[in-house]
Amino acid sequence: CGSIKPLNTLMDFYDIIIAGGGPAGMSAAAELSKDFKILILEKKKPGTTQTTWYSYEDRAVKYELEDAIAVRTKYIKFTAPTVEHFMKDECVVFDQQKVLEIWMERAKSNGAVVKHEAFIAYYHLDNEIVVETNLGNYRASLLIDSMGINSSILQKNKLVKRKDAWVIYGAKMSNVVLDNPLQLEYLPLNDEENTYIGIHPHNENETNIYAFKGQKNTFGNPKELKEKFERFINEFQPNAKQISILEGTIVSGTLKKYALDKVIFFGSSGMLNPDGCGMGFNEILMKHRAFSDGIREVMKTKSLDEKSLQRVAYALKDPETINFQKIIGAFSLYFIRSPGKWDGGVKWLNAMGEDSKYWMRNEMTLDWIKRANLKLNGVIPFKETYKMIPLKDFLFILGQYIRFKIKSKKSDFRNSA
Repeated sequence: CGSIKPLNTLMDFYDIIIAGGGPAGMSAAAELSKDFKILILEKKKPGTTQTTWYSYEDRAVKYELEDAIAVRTKYIKFTAPTVEHFMKDECVVFDQQKVLEIWMERAKSNGAVVKHEAFIAYYHLDNEIVVETNLGNYRASLLIDSMGINSSILQKNKLVKRKDAWVIYGAKMSNVVLDNPLQLEYLPLNDEENTYIGIHPHNENETNIYAFKGQKNTFGNPKELKEKFERFINEFQPNAKQISILEGTIVSGTLKKYALDKVIFFGSSGMLNPDGCGMGFNEILMKHRAFSDGIREVMKTKSLDEKSLQRVAYALKDPETINFQKIIGAFSLYFIRSPGKWDGGVKWLNAMGEDSKYWMRNEMTLDWIKRANLKLNGVIPFKETYKMIPLKDFLFILGQYIRFKIKSKKSDFRNSA
């Protein structure tokens, strides 16, 4: 990718080509098509997905997705071997297909073109980008890569620096019997790999159920969880019937570069998701407008070089939040290795009380991060942390703890003065 390749065919020109029609690509297309001529390329059937998404009532309203709400709930229940936590919030489970359909129709109504074609490569030609697919070639000023973790551009340029993942496999099921059939819930299998079961009610008769686990230094393979998922269904929901498969990977990590000349990464291909919290869809939902605003600015000024596009990508990443998520990511290894598995994590959520929801929402102020750090280290003693967490991660956690402990002391002094 990136070399010059002579082409003799007449090619359609678009301001922006978006490779990938999942939530990242479609949400960006819905916004950017208001101002630019857009082409969306999707190798699978456009407007479809094999994942399941939940969010919050206020976000559904803010991003005008109320028509895609399948179920409203009052909390998310987190279960560990000896404790549980009810994270109270106005939650919603989306009909994921309707979300994509809404974004796709908005883009089309603005004049965007959606093609069922597979991205093959891109080339620089004069001052433009040429994108080659399995069915044709197209020109553009900018290419947005939303192809996810299997992006050929990431692979060819060896841009992935670090990779972690939440791996998911399950199905939409009917005839499911639950204590609270219309509530979000996460419960453990208590196995060596700390696999969890996620329950997303879709309606009164159908429920999305999936097995998931966190993995370090790999993107993982969802199908590795198929046997565990099927065993869970056979044991705990023997009368449930499978309607359709759910599978996917929520990735986090870092890239060596978040943009190239005339190319920028958004969504999973841009490692948008934070460590230690499988945000996935919600991170895209919260940031697609800010991303689109950044793209508008560089398109307006014709600043499509690598440095300018990198600034757009970095603007989506808050350093304090990233540092805190690194701590949560490091502690996740502790929870997996400890005898109580996720007991420590759920105890921390209980210690946070009603403030716990801001972690799952990824809406964290500096003051919240300070309190969360102090309470996390209060729940998990340092002598235990030191035994379970690699030295490099432990020193980082200790440094952050000391920093916020000092901030807390200064705050207490000012309040008492």
